[in-house]
Amino acid sequence: MVLGLGSNLGDRLGTLRHACEALQAHGEVLACSSVYETPPVGPPQPDYLNAALLLETPLAPPMLLQEAQRIERAHGRERRERWGARTLDLDLLWADEAGRWGELVVPHPRLMERAFALVPLLEVLPADVARAPFLEALSRARDGAPRRYAASHEWGSGGEIEAPSGTSSPGHRPF
Repeated sequence: MVLGLGSNLGDRLGTLRHACEALQAHGEVLACSSVYETPPVGPPQPDYLNAALLLETPLAPPMLLQEAQRIERAHGRERRERWGARTLDLDLLWADEAGRWGELVVPHPRLMERAFALVPLLEVLPADVARAPFLEALSRARDGAPRRYAASHEWGSGGEIEAPSGTSSPGHRPF
């Protein structure tokens, strides 16, 4: 499964790192995207850092969502305002099989509208997954291209890192 990670409050990069560590308790992180900085969707608030990771897990999507929400709460997530600022946002973006479990829909219902989710997702999708629908959706995304903030191999180290200018996406990269 591919999870999207986002944070726009506090130590954004540190929060993403801690979330990745917490998710490793529920499976193996097979790939981790670069981190991107993007303007928020919704009310005025600080910019987000966004990333994605490919997680191999025995958990079914509803159980993984429960664990993701527990991790969000452990990082101070409060659900006060739709699309409001947050310390941590974890979303199930994609799974081998699409499905609906109550209110949970995979792939994420707004995935194909949002470059901030599509760009990192494309970095970590398994090689056997068709990319054309995601690339087409990215060309139509209304939120613009995200700015690369840290390469996948950089955000495992301490501190906020500025990505080198003119660098390209590193593709699959183990966490």
